[in-house]
Amino acid sequence: MNRALVKKKVRQEMRYTWIVCLMLLTGSVCPRFTLGQTPYHLLPGKADADGCMPATAARICLGTTGTEHCYAPPNSKENVFGLDPKATPVGRIDGNELTLFTATFSGCGSGTLTDFSLLTVRNGEFVNLLPAMQLTNQSEYKLWTLPRLSSLPIVVTADFIWDLEAMQKSNFAEETHFAAHRYAIFAYVFDKNSGHYLQKVHYLTTKKYPGLNDVDEVKVLGGERQAILAKLQQAPPG
Repeated sequence: MNRALVKKKVRQEMRYTWIVCLMLLTGSVCPRFTLGQTPYHLLPGKADADGCMPATAARICLGTTGTEHCYAPPNSKENVFGLDPKATPVGRIDGNELTLFTATFSGCGSGTLTDFSLLTVRNGEFVNLLPAMQLTNQSEYKLWTLPRLSSLPIVVTADFIWDLEAMQKSNFAEETHFAAHRYAIFAYVFDKNSGHYLQKVHYLTTKKYPGLNDVDEVKVLGGERQAILAKLQQAPPG
C-alpha cells in the first residue's frame, strides 16, 4: 500500500467515523454503552470541516447523559486526541471495570497518533492506570493474559523507529515513512503497590519489520514474543 493510498484511507476512515457519530447523536452525545454495571457515553471532539483534524479532545463520561465525571486524554498544542473514541472492557480491578479507552489525532495526512488509557472508577471519577502511551498508525499493541506474571492484562506495544538520517543518506530510497523499520517494544504491568501500570520492558528490535508499503497491518509482537516474555520474567515483581 503506497503512501498516497494510505493517506486517502486514513482521511476516509476519519470522515466516516465522524459522520456515523453525527448520525447517531442525541444532543451532543454518541451512543450510550454499559461496561458491566457501569453506564457511560462517549463524546467525540470537535473536528475541522474535513472531519479529519480534531480541535477538542474526545471524552468518556459516566452515566448516560451529561458532561460531568468525564475523562479526556492529555492533549498538547500539536496533538489533540479527539477522533474515533472507543471504549472496550478488558478486565476488572477492585470490583470495578477496567476499560481500554482510545482516541486519535490526525493532521489530515498519512499518519495518525492514538492515545491509550486504561481506566477504572475511583471515588466516582475515571482514573487512568497507564503511563503516557501513544502509538502511530504504523504500530501494534496487544493485551496479553499471563496469570503467572500478573492478575491483570499485560499491555505490550511496538511502534516504528524512523531513521531519518538513513533515509537522507539513501537519497530517500530507504527508511521512507512506510518502509520496513526497526521497532520500539514496550511492556506495561500492573503494580499492586502503586495501583498503576508500570513500564517493565523497553528495547529496540534488532531486525526490521515490514511497514505499510508492504503490508496492510503491522505485525511485530508475534515475532518478538519470546524476547518480551524473557524480559518480563527477569523484571522486578510488581
